[in-house]
Amino acid sequence: MPKRIRWKVIALSLSIAIMEGCTVMPVPSPVRLSETEITLPDPLPWPVVACTPEELERLRSAYNGDGPEHQIVARRVEQAEKSLGNPIDFPPEGGQHNQWYQCDECQIGLVTVDATHHRCPECDRVYSGYPYDNVLFSRRHYSITRDLENCAWAFALTGEERYARRAREILIGYAERYTSYPYHSNVGKRTDEQSRSGGHVFEQTLNEATWMKQICEAYDLVRLSDIFSEDDHRTMRDDLLLEVDANIAKHRAGKSNWQTYHNSAFLYIGGVLGRADLVQRAILDPENGFYHQMDISVLPGGMWYENSWSYHFYTLEAMRRITETARRLGIDLYAEPNMKDMYTVALDYQMADGTLPRFGDATTTGIPGGHYESAYHRWSEPQLLAVLPEGSTWDSILHGRTEQPNAVPPALSSELKEGPGHAILRTTGPEGPSSAILAFGPFGGFHGHFDKLTFAYFGMGKELGSDPGRARSQAYRLPIHRNWYRATVSHNGVLVDRTSQEGVEGTCNLFLSTPALSAAAAHTDSAYPGVLHRRLLVLRPGFLVVADLLTADDGRDHQFDWLYHNPGEGVDSPQAQQKGEAPDGQGFEYIDDIRTGRSDDSIRATFTSGEDRVAVTLAAHPATDLLTGTGVGESVRDRVPLICASRSGSTGMFAAAIDPTPKSSTEEVEAVEIAEHQTNGYLVYVRLNDGSEERYAYDPDATVRTVDGVETHAKLLCLRREKGGDWEVLAEAAD
Repeated sequence: MPKRIRWKVIALSLSIAIMEGCTVMPVPSPVRLSETEITLPDPLPWPVVACTPEELERLRSAYNGDGPEHQIVARRVEQAEKSLGNPIDFPPEGGQHNQWYQCDECQIGLVTVDATHHRCPECDRVYSGYPYDNVLFSRRHYSITRDLENCAWAFALTGEERYARRAREILIGYAERYTSYPYHSNVGKRTDEQSRSGGHVFEQTLNEATWMKQICEAYDLVRLSDIFSEDDHRTMRDDLLLEVDANIAKHRAGKSNWQTYHNSAFLYIGGVLGRADLVQRAILDPENGFYHQMDISVLPGGMWYENSWSYHFYTLEAMRRITETARRLGIDLYAEPNMKDMYTVALDYQMADGTLPRFGDATTTGIPGGHYESAYHRWSEPQLLAVLPEGSTWDSILHGRTEQPNAVPPALSSELKEGPGHAILRTTGPEGPSSAILAFGPFGGFHGHFDKLTFAYFGMGKELGSDPGRARSQAYRLPIHRNWYRATVSHNGVLVDRTSQEGVEGTCNLFLSTPALSAAAAHTDSAYPGVLHRRLLVLRPGFLVVADLLTADDGRDHQFDWLYHNPGEGVDSPQAQQKGEAPDGQGFEYIDDIRTGRSDDSIRATFTSGEDRVAVTLAAHPATDLLTGTGVGESVRDRVPLICASRSGSTGMFAAAIDPTPKSSTEEVEAVEIAEHQTNGYLVYVRLNDGSEERYAYDPDATVRTVDGVETHAKLLCLRREKGGDWEVLAEAAD
């Protein structure tokens, strides 16, 4: 390490060590900081935003040691060494959003042929020019930034100035180009001066804010090198960092994941430049700052308001950047109560197969353990340790974690999450655990779906009743996103008049958890104006019962479509054997492999998945039209079998048993019936193949009544009788 850096590092490390030795460390406090309490260390330590001197020393010790930890840290230096042999090939202009890298006709992601030719794998059409070429520019900008990041860390770890020299070339290269790149937005125009949300290197203030992590951390790690002149530092400050800050600051996004990343950028820029005013803006801006975001954007219990795991974790990464950068600047934001809830809320949602249900615009199916290293470092709780990766990682070394996660997953129980609006149901039977989740909570905005009172179901160690999430190709601009992924038709719900619901919130009426079963009921009277929809879910160890009653108050007949989607190889029903065409209605054009039929009797459909199957038994009703087919999964090429049972009238009533059956086992449910019960409820009757029977009497008004000789005032009375026996109370949900 050069002498100039060595003595500065020693002096600054000593100052931090003295501060830490005097226990000048953040402590949890329910009181929020004021502007006068937000100050920065003077002088700034080295490093200051990338890590603390103590954290850098842990990484250096690992690099200078041997074994797995050495290999993890040394890999960064190896990647930096490899990048030195590559030319720095800055794109001629800024990048574009991945949503443009799609075939407009086939609505599927493109395949790169070369830098100017992009082919649709479905129809073989080749796209060229703007904005398709510029999507690759984005990828090249990110690649150059990764090289920058690796070289900066390699310099900090080794002190070899050739890495700092390459980092300087990239940093100054961007500083010289930033404002000369055309200002553009994500709408696909080459220039778009009217947009507040555009950028120069990237098409969105969101992306440029995200980019600031790598830029500021890299600059932080190399800023004391003799390679940088005073003019270089001025260029970095005035022509890049403050220009990006001004560009982001003009877009005050308020309640948005964008603003959270904006705030993280203000902290990085303010921290590395020693600008307390930028740090204060990130935290205290009354309409956009960190505290304001925590007040308006985090639902009770900790879930991000967009009600999508992908966007929850996406935003949680921004929050992690904010809290960690603040911590390194001597500011405690972990004390904000909602912060811990944001980490822990997902732990309760793990389904029977260990994944998370896909709500809203989600592709996430698991908890990304890498997000949780800093949370465990702060709170040291076993439940946080449990989701961390096994073995050492870069972040575990940086934070000094030596504890390993417990291989035994935590025991989870049924739970009502009133803030985000989910009833999580769990049972365990001979075939293992199963789980279902009923969604009734607030609409998630741009990334929310029209899915009120829909459900997901997990059993046999996998996803059964599925929520589609969004296309992995991020096709937000294409019709398939609006008419399939967000639309009600792609969810396990009831469609009215073949249009999607309004973006509304439902109400939970009942939640029950017992050793025998779990149940939940909810309603909405605004998803479809003038239509009251009540849904009940009862989860038994071997099957799931779903009951629906829809009542229109306008005196007109409506079309009611009951939908269920189950991943697998196919679906077959004896009541739907004729080849058919997709009917008119939002999203039905994406259904293929259609078979249709009509029945006055109960309906049976069987989904196959390897050697396993899922039998769906739907209660009889006069003139039910049945459609089987396949809908869209992760892309138009990924097909998910479905059934759609259609009925017309001023009311719609449905009851179904979904019966997962592994390999050669016998199906449990023989028949299902439903009848109206009291004023607003229903009575569901299930006959099992072993001769036993079950009855679920649901009355949301909880009136006093007698059901099969049992007097009750419960909202839900669950009865069972063995073959030839008397009715006995299985479970009861009191008012």
